[in-house]
Formats: sequence, C-alpha cells, structure tokens
Amino acid sequence: MKKIIFGLIIIVLAFGFYKLLSTPPGVTPTGDKNYDNPDFILFYGDTCPHCKNVEDWIQSNKAEEKLKINKKEVYKNTQNQEEMTKLVNQYCPELNTDGIGVPLGFDPINKKCIQGDTPIIDFLSQKVK
Repeated sequence: MKKIIFGLIIIVLAFGFYKLLSTPPGVTPTGDKNYDNPDFILFYGDTCPHCKNVEDWIQSNKAEEKLKINKKEVYKNTQNQEEMTKLVNQYCPELNTDGIGVPLGFDPINKKCIQGDTPIIDFLSQKVK
C-alpha cells in the first residue's frame, strides 16, 4: 500500500514539473503573453465581460499576428495589479480617481492609457490596418 501511495506521489510531482517546464517562452504559467518590447499591453479581468469583448475582437481579427500584445490578468494576479497601478499613476493619473477599471490598454510607444472595450478596439483597429 505504501508503495502505491509513494508511486502516485511521484507521478503527481513528475506531472507538475512537466507542466511547469513545458510553458512556451513568452507565455506565463497563467497563459498571459509577455513580450520584452510589446506594441500594446492589455490589463484584463478573467470574468470581465468587457474584457472578453476585447479578447474576442483580438482573436477574430488575428491582431496577435500583427502586434505583440502582452496580456496581464489583474483580478487574481497581484503583481499585474501593481504593474497596472504604477502605469496609471505615472502616465494617466486621471483614471485613478475611483479605482482603475478594466479592460485597460497601454500603448508603451506613446505612453498612453486606453480604458474600455470600445476605445481599445478602436485603437487596435487602427494599429492592425
């Protein structure tokens, strides 16, 4: 019986290491993309319907084939929350009066924040032309 339990523990550990080490480069373990020099950064919440609108648009327009888009989930990932807050405080503090909403996009080239699904989709539409 002890051998069976020990064997199962080894299998579970081996699978865990495999999953950890098999994450492709440029993708975090949560599935968020992370380019060194992105064209756009999208901060999103995993259950946000407006964020889903942006994600659906990105997929249907194949925007990630034309742009390096970093995606950063902020509902569960405190490191991404902190990064988003720093960017907003530094480049667009007017958005942080009652808390920062998502989806929030950041254009690292022009140092510009874009908040809301429609403005982000409009911005990305211009970029992928």
